[in-house]
Amino acid sequence: MLRMLVRRFLDAGEIETAAGRALVEERYTALRRQIPIIYVLIAVNLFGLQVASGGVLEFGVNVPSAVAICALFRIAQWLRASDDADHAVMLRRMRQTIWLALAICLFVFLWCHVLIQSREGAVSMDVLLFGSMTAIGAAYGLSPLPAAARLPLLVLALPLAAVSSLSTDLHTVGAALSISVVALLLLRLLAVNNSQFQAVVESRSIIARQQELAEGARQEAIHAATTDFLTGLPNRRAFVAALDAAIAGDSKMASFAVGILDLDRFKVVNDTYGHATGDELLRIASKRLVAAAGKKAVVARLGGDEFGILLPDVHGTAQAQRTADAILAAVCRPADVEGRRFLISLCCGVATAKKASGRSPSRLLADADLALYEAKDRSAGRVAVFEGWMEAPRRRRAQIERALQLADLHERVDLVYQPIIDLNTGQVIANEALARWTDDELGEISPAEFVPIAEQLNVIGDLSDHLMVKAFTEAATWPEPVRLSFNFSAIQLCGQDSAAALLDALDRAKLPTRRLQVEVTETALLRDFDRANANLALLREAGATIVLDDFGAGFASIGYLRKLRFDQIKLDGGLLTAAIDNSDGERLLMAVIGLCDALGVATVAEHVESEEQLKLLVSLGCGAGQGFWLQRPMSAAECRRFSQSSGLVIDTG
Repeated sequence: MLRMLVRRFLDAGEIETAAGRALVEERYTALRRQIPIIYVLIAVNLFGLQVASGGVLEFGVNVPSAVAICALFRIAQWLRASDDADHAVMLRRMRQTIWLALAICLFVFLWCHVLIQSREGAVSMDVLLFGSMTAIGAAYGLSPLPAAARLPLLVLALPLAAVSSLSTDLHTVGAALSISVVALLLLRLLAVNNSQFQAVVESRSIIARQQELAEGARQEAIHAATTDFLTGLPNRRAFVAALDAAIAGDSKMASFAVGILDLDRFKVVNDTYGHATGDELLRIASKRLVAAAGKKAVVARLGGDEFGILLPDVHGTAQAQRTADAILAAVCRPADVEGRRFLISLCCGVATAKKASGRSPSRLLADADLALYEAKDRSAGRVAVFEGWMEAPRRRRAQIERALQLADLHERVDLVYQPIIDLNTGQVIANEALARWTDDELGEISPAEFVPIAEQLNVIGDLSDHLMVKAFTEAATWPEPVRLSFNFSAIQLCGQDSAAALLDALDRAKLPTRRLQVEVTETALLRDFDRANANLALLREAGATIVLDDFGAGFASIGYLRKLRFDQIKLDGGLLTAAIDNSDGERLLMAVIGLCDALGVATVAEHVESEEQLKLLVSLGCGAGQGFWLQRPMSAAECRRFSQSSGLVIDTG
């Protein structure tokens, strides 16, 4: 019964909750600081009481000595108590403190009661003074544990005051009443202090919990900001940070290699089978890369189908080549997704470096990127390690970028015109406008080289518009039957008001819409198919001829023959070259021309470079041709004169 009362009396906190554990910790920590002092206080007061009362108890017990021995033992126990005791141990020690406080208070009260009964007057006053001071001091010292702090007041101070109030000495009675009031006041103060103590601890617990939650949220935010959501790999930001640490020498890697890899023909998979299939292939590839690279390597998804690998302890080009080859050998194998089998194949570009080399992460990534392009040029599934000679393309690209952003760009990029010849009559049916750029430092820069860079710099639209207006103005001077064939960029083709702007430009140049051939490529259509289709439909309604350029060079061109209406198909030069080289190529070219005839679409063969090619085209029924064998590109003045001539004599033997 008493044990249950003490357990109920002990409001140390429930250790099943975070707030309860925090309260127990605070009480325990405070008691560890104060209990040794309490024992010293009790021993000193009891020694003073013995001196004041004039000796030992009649049965020979030296109370101060006995209490001092117990006090020293308990002080040693509390001083040895560890800071990292678990909460159950803390509770057990605090319950022991309650029991010991009860025992000591009862013992001291009984001793004081015996002294009061055996002596009167001043001696009784001394007993009341030392006993009450002991009780009040102990109560204050035990205030972190209210259950123990109340015992000196309830078991010692108040009973002692009650006994002393029965004295015949008025001074003793007055002192007893005063001590009773002080004891009651202290009991009230202990309750208030305990309430405030609990509130402070609870507030600290709430703040600590909020800090934990905030830290957890911060860690989650960091994880989200540095992790690729699809594969679970580090993202570009995390990879650059790891690379920066490796360069700065913060890691243990004396030398390392950086690899950039991307999946071959990934876009075809996405376009043909959907993004869900593509995403699953990315996840499979990422798992294989992690397994093949090893635990010490950092594998990240840099974006799209591109991955990065930081390989530690790679020394030199030869080891980098071997390591990357081994990784690709482990990764490049078939994978089954939704019942279909796909070959996962990657190319890899590698750059090597040493820590504290001073090279920036962007420079190393650029080196690896150049090596990646070299690997792609070789064949699928190959590795290339960066070497000094690969720097030249980067320097040239940087120079082209600077030149494209100069104010006089329009003055330096000009147009030449290459005729498209009717292979049956030899007449010029159209002239294709071709951009030409000769720079004082860079020499000749082909459209294939500067157009992609201009698109990335977002200057292609303004440049194309300038060249378009120039071509329209020039074409207006040609004979009536001759059309202008102009290659429109993806920006011009996919803009919201592109068709209206183009028709307006034709009107200002006084060039009839029927004399315009709009050449579009598969790449331009891919930028925004629906918008491009809408613009092309408006131009066709206005009378323009719509031409699909480079047919046979892409992966999905046949699909566009079903989705879009073309008036003319321009066959990629590779089809003609293959047709001359072998009979299979000739049958393919014949089939393509036959397909176009069946669809009622005229065909134009580009890159006609020999008489043999010309004769083959005529024999297969191709309607028109363009190439050096027929006529090289000419200046505007030369083209004007050639267009007014009687044309070519086509000798097909």
